[in-house]
Amino acid sequence: MKKKTIIIILLVIISIIGFRLANVYNIILKRLYPIEFSEYVDKYSEQYEIEKEWIFALIKAESNFDKNSISSSGAIGLMQLMENTAKEMAENTRNRRNKLKRSRY
Repeated sequence: MKKKTIIIILLVIISIIGFRLANVYNIILKRLYPIEFSEYVDKYSEQYEIEKEWIFALIKAESNFDKNSISSSGAIGLMQLMENTAKEMAENTRNRRNKLKRSRY
């Protein structure tokens, strides 16, 4: 066979293997990072200007996407928040939102 033909065949084989590996990679990513909660992550990442990849990474680290997760210290949910922390953050968020509304008028 000519050298040129061998190179073309090798490039085709490498391309096929590359596409197969990319597909396997995507399957693995979907298993590791399910997009079950993507509608919420999309909404709130935009609203609070936080990268959604960061939020997904936090959820993965804290609860492994188990919404019923409870830690030994009592932290709950996807992001493993303590009840008092969650209440405080909600109050701070409400206060910030109200300030923004007032400053727009």
